[in-house]
Amino acid sequence: MAAIPGRLEKMRVHLPPVNAAQLKYFAALIMLIDHVTYTFLERAYTDGGQPLMNVLPYGSFLDRLGRAAGRQAFPIFCFFLVEGFFYTRSRIRYFMQIMVFALVSQFPFQKCFFPRSQTMHANVLFTLGIGLAAVWILETIKKICTGGRAGAAGLYERYGRSRQDGSGVAHLRDLLLQGLAAAAAAGTVYGAVFLARFLHSDYSYGGVILIVLLYMLRGYRMTALFISWVWLSWYNRLELYAAPAFFLLACYNGQRGRQTKYFFYLFYPVHLALLLIIRGCFFGM
Repeated sequence: MAAIPGRLEKMRVHLPPVNAAQLKYFAALIMLIDHVTYTFLERAYTDGGQPLMNVLPYGSFLDRLGRAAGRQAFPIFCFFLVEGFFYTRSRIRYFMQIMVFALVSQFPFQKCFFPRSQTMHANVLFTLGIGLAAVWILETIKKICTGGRAGAAGLYERYGRSRQDGSGVAHLRDLLLQGLAAAAAAGTVYGAVFLARFLHSDYSYGGVILIVLLYMLRGYRMTALFISWVWLSWYNRLELYAAPAFFLLACYNGQRGRQTKYFFYLFYPVHLALLLIIRGCFFGM
């Protein structure tokens, strides 16, 4: 079993490279296809109250096709959310930008996808924001436990120092600290999962745990992508169709590429608002 992660990591060198901009623009396009499918085929109603997919020829097939294609977007945005966490100059600004656009996007999201529901369903940017907050807290806990050193190496060094000191008190202190850190990390993930479910956010707890998995396994990309796909597919069987997205992420070459800074923030609320207006003109809200 130990050989499997190593083999997965070696696969990366045989894949054609793509940069972050190419992956993000692809995700935006495929998200648009998904949202057009959902907004019109499932949430546009005829005068008789039937969803459009039930009256159009091959409507159900087109709906399944568009929705399956749309599964590619979310894993890509989650992957780059975690990457952005490590590369951003200001994590607080990064978090605030996501939350501001989440609030701006909420009305068109609710009206597009849940027009007849009295329950608030938070859009996917809330899920990303909750996941980002969880990752931020987990990273802070890890730095406290490792004295600023990353990962298991920091824990091992701290544990080794307490053993070399010959001090049972120091050793017990570090064991206690690690236990508290594990409890705090578990509490963080539980709290994030609870909040996503409470808000009925898009992808809910499945999306939050996906973000946490991508963060925890960041140093082992191929392994992280495989486990993340398995988790997401278990959470929702429709996510089996997200396999091409994880393949594309395996091809990521670490380069940013040419991209407009606020395009992806603006694209989400703007395209939802346009879809809502177009549907309203032809089918009503």
